[in-house]
Amino acid sequence: MKRMILVVFAWLILIPFFPLKAEAAARVTGEILSDNFIFIVVNDQLISFRDTYPEIHDGITYVPVRFFVESIGAKVWWDNHQKHAYIQKNDKKITLDLSLKTLFTDEGHIITDCVYIQDNKIMAPYKFIANYFDYRVSYIKNGPVARAFNENACLSDEELANRMQKEIQQEKERIRKEIQKKIEEENRIKNQGMANYPKIAYLTFDDGPTIYTEQILEILEKYEARATFFMLSNHIKKYPDIVRKVVNQGNSIGLHGVSHDAKIIFKSAEVLVSEMHECNHSLQEVAGFRTDLVRVPYGSRPYLKKEFKEQLEASGFILWDWNVDSQDSLKGYKLSPEKIVQNVKAQVARKKLPVILMHEKEATVEALPEILDFLKKQNYILEPIGENVTPVNFWGN
Repeated sequence: MKRMILVVFAWLILIPFFPLKAEAAARVTGEILSDNFIFIVVNDQLISFRDTYPEIHDGITYVPVRFFVESIGAKVWWDNHQKHAYIQKNDKKITLDLSLKTLFTDEGHIITDCVYIQDNKIMAPYKFIANYFDYRVSYIKNGPVARAFNENACLSDEELANRMQKEIQQEKERIRKEIQKKIEEENRIKNQGMANYPKIAYLTFDDGPTIYTEQILEILEKYEARATFFMLSNHIKKYPDIVRKVVNQGNSIGLHGVSHDAKIIFKSAEVLVSEMHECNHSLQEVAGFRTDLVRVPYGSRPYLKKEFKEQLEASGFILWDWNVDSQDSLKGYKLSPEKIVQNVKAQVARKKLPVILMHEKEATVEALPEILDFLKKQNYILEPIGENVTPVNFWGN
């Protein structure tokens, strides 16, 4: 961009070139959040962003487009050929042209130099988009908060500020830890060199949350491991406290749909995308944020047709499969914990970046400590999948 900009997280670009100790990293993240960060609220709900955050350029608030516009009930999709993102709600439509960095509306508005990419997310002006879709915007000093609201808002700005103090503080602390962890890991890579850097593995659990999730979380905590949970919509609504606990312990959440029935979810691209949106809506209601990460039931081969995959990705979702199958949910078989451990051990050795498929089952819970012990002894660190991680899927991308 031609103009000089003040980017809330510009330090993330600069810091990896300078060695920082944990204390210094904590100080930097504290300065970032206290001086420049702004929270986004839609009506009476705080919107939680992952990996990429709202930021201020020359006094204008910019937001990661997809999660914000979905929170106001709009649809967003991507045209890879045109390099355009489209936002639509009812009969109003916005086009974001990335090549021109320009916003167009169907009513003739044109705003130049206002669209850009930050950490693989499209960023655009918050207030204009909110206003265009009939939301008013207010700014609350306590936070600070940028609030988009319409007739569905129940609280005044003053009531919102008083009621949301604790929630904002918790969100600020979560973001602070997330940024600090990025800084520390980037410095560790630079200081140690990639050759000596511990190996990464991703543990993933499908079909939750369930009655076994808390046991899994306890085991992960004991081994200082993190994982990714691909959750079903109805289960998210059934176990809201467990969903929040998964997040609070530093794990990540992906979407697994609604029906978990191949005859239903793969009936059409529209049904598939709709199920993921519904699952994301459940996550938003329970945990206050959305995610791009998806894993389709039974994996993306053979059920997922090419056009289905393209529509899923055009809707902004990131498709994940696996390359290590514990076979703990093999149809027609009930594997013992010992066999599950054997399956994981045999496959991990052949993978540069193991993505391990597991399910929330009793035998899996019993096998998990031995699996984690094995991975730790092999010098793996167990990380949650982030939205900026290159996906592993059966399509080779």
